[in-house]
Amino acid sequence: MALNPITGIHSPPVRGGYVERPSSSSAGPSPDKPVGEVDQVRLTPGSMSLRQLETARQEPPVDEAKVAALRAAIADGSYRPDASRIARKMADFEHALFP
Repeated sequence: MALNPITGIHSPPVRGGYVERPSSSSAGPSPDKPVGEVDQVRLTPGSMSLRQLETARQEPPVDEAKVAALRAAIADGSYRPDASRIARKMADFEHALFP
């Protein structure tokens, strides 16, 4: 039995791109109850904030020339990322998620 190292709970093996779970008579919606009464999902405030950021943000079209130039710079070793800028952007993103 494989235990999840983080939670300590048994994790079923993954095969073929899906998780094999034992079949249960309680699995799936009950035929005598509407779906809304069977399953309920609660999202955390963080996941709701992330969803709002994703939907509110309008992505510009991809600049194929810039992507090609970056790929070439990475391939020839001339690309030097700005670690301070990356850290600042990550902190800004986290602050936007959890104000």
